[in-house]
Amino acid sequence: MAICTARTQWCAGVLLMMSLITPALVLAQDVLGTMGAQQLRAQDLKRIIDAQPPEVRKQLATDLGALDRLVRSELVRQAILAETRQKQWDKKADVQLLMERAREQVLITSYVNDLARPPANYPSEDEVRGFYEASKSSFTVPAEYELVQIFVQAPDESDKVAVAAALKKASDLAARVQRAPNDFGKIARESSEHKESAAKGGELGWVPETQLIPEIRAAVVRMTKGELSPPIRSASGWHIVRLLDRKPSATKPLSEVRETIVANMRLRKAQEVERAYIEGLLGKATVNVNQAELQKLQAGIK
Repeated sequence: MAICTARTQWCAGVLLMMSLITPALVLAQDVLGTMGAQQLRAQDLKRIIDAQPPEVRKQLATDLGALDRLVRSELVRQAILAETRQKQWDKKADVQLLMERAREQVLITSYVNDLARPPANYPSEDEVRGFYEASKSSFTVPAEYELVQIFVQAPDESDKVAVAAALKKASDLAARVQRAPNDFGKIARESSEHKESAAKGGELGWVPETQLIPEIRAAVVRMTKGELSPPIRSASGWHIVRLLDRKPSATKPLSEVRETIVANMRLRKAQEVERAYIEGLLGKATVNVNQAELQKLQAGIK
């Protein structure tokens, strides 16, 4: 108390600053992000999230990265919006017309989406299972092959000497690995001309059958585990391949694809309802267009 009495003005100043700063700190607790003068508060983002479709809200509830991106994009949007207002861009006649049409489109889209939204219990378990059984081929995972390779690049076809030299190199390398299969990795590091796989001893990892170039696929599907291929010619060069392992083609279980099926079925149902609604509107009233007046209007377009 004696210290404050001796420095009454200083103490009063400190107390005044604390009274001003404390509320600001409390208010800042709900600020999710800033960009220059722009601030995004939790309550504002919550309103944006609440207006999103259920599937978007579900993603945001579980994906912090997606939520972070939404905060950033909204801050950028606010910054641009502030600049347009500063320049009174919204006062321009053509912009006002576009804004009104955009507002109307949001209203229409929201209304039609609500009309077309399937019931919460759609699809039923039987419907999901029926869709799965009818579409099993689309849930099939292709066979995969674990491969290592030694690659010799093909030179320009017009250089016959270089082509012959490259073919000889590929043949010699194939003979070396046939004599010493356990040295495949060492030979690949020393001699393969595919830098990425050479650095890993020729490893290509697991490759789906659908991603193999045709010449290699034709050879690999006939190979047994551990087998070495002769040089396989492709458009880019010669490949000496060893098959380490294979996984047969398989169909994903229903449990793994259920969410995808439900989302697809709900989207299809919504599209069906929307089409039926629009066709119903067209059925109630005929659309008539005055072609003569339309042509007059067209002639005046600049």
